[in-house]
Amino acid sequence: MRRVQQQDRAAYEQLYQRWAPRLYPFLHRRTGSTQLAEEALQETWLRVYRYRERYDPSRPFTRWLYQVASNAGRDAREPDLESFELAPGPPDEPPWVRDALIRALHLLDGSDRRLFLLVVEGFSVAEAGRMVGVGDSTARTRLKRARARIQEALDVR
Repeated sequence: MRRVQQQDRAAYEQLYQRWAPRLYPFLHRRTGSTQLAEEALQETWLRVYRYRERYDPSRPFTRWLYQVASNAGRDAREPDLESFELAPGPPDEPPWVRDALIRALHLLDGSDRRLFLLVVEGFSVAEAGRMVGVGDSTARTRLKRARARIQEALDVR
């Protein structure tokens, strides 16, 4: 990212090649739409370049990148639940499982969904909380509420 800050196009391409495949599933879950996820992915990379000077090399790049992606996903139009375009799951997964999970995710408030998905991506609750702009205890409470809402929607106990 330091090379990107110096306007190195090759470094920018390397970052894209490395991180775009990881960000796309996150954005797809965030938006619920292939088209919106692709648009949010492109917007993410535009913002990475546009805001490259805002990146602080003393902080983890992954956290900064997912924050940019999360904001791009939030700014994408919220999809109509009936228009989800679902990526196929593993061959042994019943097709309704993926559909039910995405619908459950989209019952959450956008900020709670963002928090939940950042934790799914491997960020700690504290990190995810900071990325959505809330303190640790608030993040834990909201994550607990989000998990309960998803369990209720899936009727899983």
